[in-house]
Amino acid sequence: MIPALYIFALMIVVGVVLYIFDLRSRKPGEEPEPVVQPETDVCTDDCCSTHEVCPSEMLLSGASSGIVYFEDEELDRFRGRPAEAYTGEEEEQFRDVLYTLQPSDLLPWEQSLKKRGVIMPKAIREEFIMLYGERKNK
Repeated sequence: MIPALYIFALMIVVGVVLYIFDLRSRKPGEEPEPVVQPETDVCTDDCCSTHEVCPSEMLLSGASSGIVYFEDEELDRFRGRPAEAYTGEEEEQFRDVLYTLQPSDLLPWEQSLKKRGVIMPKAIREEFIMLYGERKNK
């Protein structure tokens, strides 16, 4: 018990010495600058509520890693196409890949498509959100 008191007393003495040193290092009348926390960006992804982590943050954290393919190289031909411009047959190509993915590969697949500039068709996007939500609830 006595060694703990010595350590506690030593911590108080160090704290007082640091406080006095801080007071002496300031100029007269100078107030310490308040610490300002940077505002975090609000996730603007349309399915953010279904993700454990915001996909934008995941993309930024994985930006240095290369593109991962999920045996879906054929989807690269849809690069830059708007979500509303797919035919039923083209949507089926996305659906074939989506329903063969492991649950843990859903978010990485979505990120891979984004990195490659491929936008999912609206119907597939809704199915993706549903599948991801089911995985999250399990």
